[in-house]
Amino acid sequence: MVANVLPAFLVLGLGALARRWGLLNAQSAAGLNRLTANVALPALLLLTVGTSPLASGFSAPLTGATTLLVVGMGVAAFVVARLLRLPSAQRGVFSQAAFRGNLAYMAFPVILATLGEEGLRRAALTSAVLIPVMNFLAVVVLQLARGGSGGWGKWAWAVMTNPLVLGANLGLVLSAISWQPWVWLERTLKIVADFALPGALLALGAQLEVEKLRDVRGPLFLASFAKLVLLPGAGFFLLRALELPTLEVQVGVMLLASPTAVASYPVAVEMGGDSRLAGAAVLVTTALAFPAFVLWGMACAVSAPG
Repeated sequence: MVANVLPAFLVLGLGALARRWGLLNAQSAAGLNRLTANVALPALLLLTVGTSPLASGFSAPLTGATTLLVVGMGVAAFVVARLLRLPSAQRGVFSQAAFRGNLAYMAFPVILATLGEEGLRRAALTSAVLIPVMNFLAVVVLQLARGGSGGWGKWAWAVMTNPLVLGANLGLVLSAISWQPWVWLERTLKIVADFALPGALLALGAQLEVEKLRDVRGPLFLASFAKLVLLPGAGFFLLRALELPTLEVQVGVMLLASPTAVASYPVAVEMGGDSRLAGAAVLVTTALAFPAFVLWGMACAVSAPG
């Protein structure tokens, strides 16, 4: 399991070293991130989801269970933030950090390495629902944390036009109609999609900033524990209780165990959230995702029937 998960984190570390060595500066790292998020990852979703047979590849129980757990964690974390009387600027950020996973940037490379192409297809089809849900829920908790007044239309439009959301939704539509792309188009998308996962890891590594850890240790620990332990743990027991195939249990748990999404930071800042907590959550959960992926992967393998 370690040998399968480690390469993704080595590439992420290479991105951090590239930033330290001056091969990527803040502007070029941000540009790489935009290119990956706006072009390569949507192409990956479009190709992987759009060409997958919906009837045989899409699991309603897997998607429904993981979506329910994500929404439940978002609501529970927001309630906990209020009970702990966190400052309003931290409530939405705390909740978002506990449920919004870095699916395309982190879970996809790990799932591809450990579960192969079939695992990635299942993950992409499930994420075609999870990605829009996570994006919408993030806007909801951040808006509620600052009083919930005004701006709903603007943020709803921003979520609907997010390239990852568009790629995921269009992929589902194409999958439903059994889309078969022209050969030249499929090969073009494949070239771009092949850049998505290494590009995402390099960009993520280059953008992690250690200084954002200051003064937010309490809520940071709780949010990280919720994201990497409670959420995938709930998924592990629920998916097993539903008696889903081993591959689907593994895919679901890996998706839920992904670290806090790097995209959560700019959204939190733009919506008035605590930038220190938002940045620290991305950094710490990403660093701890390696043991989390390994341990949850081993738990799924050990618990598999036969």
